[in-house]
Order: sequence, then C-alpha cells, then structure tokens
Amino acid sequence: MPAVAGGSRSIAAAICLVAGLALGVACLTAQGPLPGDVPFTRGLQAIFGEAPAWATLLTATAKPPGIWVTLAAATGLAYARGLRWSGAAPSLALLGVTLLDATLRALIFAPKPTAALVAVAAPSASSGLPSTFGLVYGALFGAVLFAPGRRGALPVLASVSSALLVVAGCCARLVLGGHWTSQLLASLLLSFALVSALHALLSRAGGR
Repeated sequence: MPAVAGGSRSIAAAICLVAGLALGVACLTAQGPLPGDVPFTRGLQAIFGEAPAWATLLTATAKPPGIWVTLAAATGLAYARGLRWSGAAPSLALLGVTLLDATLRALIFAPKPTAALVAVAAPSASSGLPSTFGLVYGALFGAVLFAPGRRGALPVLASVSSALLVVAGCCARLVLGGHWTSQLLASLLLSFALVSALHALLSRAGGR
C-alpha cells in the first residue's frame, strides 16, 4: 500500500469504519449467511478440504500462546515497512481490538456457520460477529499495510507478506467453517479503521 498522508489515513479510517458498520448491520439483520457466503465457503472447502492442518495451525496464531509470535512478526514487518515509530502500531492496535472484541461480544450476536449449510470443523455457539481472528489479523498486519512506507524492496516485501498472511488467515477460518465471509470482512474493515486512525495519530506525533 503506498504511503499516504495523515489526512488520507483519516479518510481511509472513516471509509473502513462506515463500510464495516454497514456490513456488520447486514450480518446482524440477516442472522445467517449473506448472499455469496455459502457458495464461497463451499468453493474453498472443495479446493482445500474441510479441515486441513494448515488452517488449524493458522487459526492458533491469533490466540495465546501463538498470538505472541504473530505480534512479534507483525512488529518486525512494521519496522521494515515504515518509520521508526511504526513498530509500536501492532501492539497498540492489538490492545484496541481486544477491547473492541470484548465490547461487541457483550452487545451483539450473529450465528456462526452451521453443518446444515457448510462443513464445520469445530461447532461453536459463540457469536460469529465480530470475528476475533479477523480483528486480530486485521489489526496486526493491517498496522503494517497502513504504515507510512519507505521506498525500497524491503518495505514492499513487508507489505506483500502482510497482505498474503491476512488472505491466508481468512481462508483458513472460512475453510474450517469458523465464520461467514461477511462476518470476517466486517471485522477486518473495523480493524483497518482502527489502524488507519492509529497511524494518523502516530504520524502527527512523529512529525509526518
């Protein structure tokens, strides 16, 4: 993602917030899959299988103890991507989405996928919205993607790696039947809004 000014990051934060809230409201209203959710999950499961080991492994990287390794990786990528203060963004973003996850889960509920519609590796009665995985990965690796990038091969590699990790992680949750695509996307957009706003604040504090 190209470097953007603090004002542009604020605009990006607003766009992600509005889009995330709109999609979240749609998920809550439907109380089930939105159009496209079921065929997309079935398509991924047809390609990768219903419970591949790599998907289970990736899922574990968004919760303790694996999350600390993921945080370390995101911090390193953020340093490689942005300015000297960018490495602090993943930790701050993780704190923010942890509070957001707890707050939303106390207020809202949207059912997770059921075995009647798609294969579900680990049935759960907990809310599918927000997706804790989506919030965590969106915060940690979104903090890299939205960082003010430097020029050179290393920052580009950091961005590409972060984007691929977000995509792979989301595919893992979908293949396992852990969330609907709409639930994951809404969660990602909310975390992107948070990291965009965070980088706008850090940019001002850092003088850029």
